[in-house]
Amino acid sequence: MKCNETIVTFAVLAVMMFGACGVSAAKGARMEADQVRRIHQNARECVKETGILPKNAFRVLSGDFTVDTMKAKCFVKCFLDKAGFIDDDGVIQQDVIREKLTVGIEAGKVNELIKKCAVEGTDACDTAYQMYKCFFSNHKVPKELFQMRKGIGRRNLQQ
Repeated sequence: MKCNETIVTFAVLAVMMFGACGVSAAKGARMEADQVRRIHQNARECVKETGILPKNAFRVLSGDFTVDTMKAKCFVKCFLDKAGFIDDDGVIQQDVIREKLTVGIEAGKVNELIKKCAVEGTDACDTAYQMYKCFFSNHKVPKELFQMRKGIGRRNLQQ
């Protein structure tokens, strides 16, 4: 992997993906319906790919980091990969993060989050999980994301 600063930030959420939607929780902006659908679709696909239970995926994306399993970590990596924030090797795409997050978050705050959440885990999945955890705990998450349970539940996995 590259230097720690390139191993950066959210998700936690997942939260990087919230920025990918141009959401500004701080300014009270709401997510567009198609953006929420895209996030839910990515979550459903990652549930299938990683084998994590939908309820555990929801818990992690909601900030419950007691779900600290390899499936949970790889779910977060998959989720961030689909958002374009991380590559297959776990290397953060810092330029993409800056471009997308600064749509709804002040540039200085984005840079602060990147520096603060620059971590390197034991592997790509752990790196993604640790970054997401840091981002989630350091940035307000749009309330629409807490409706994600409906988007990744058992019934929706069959779609």
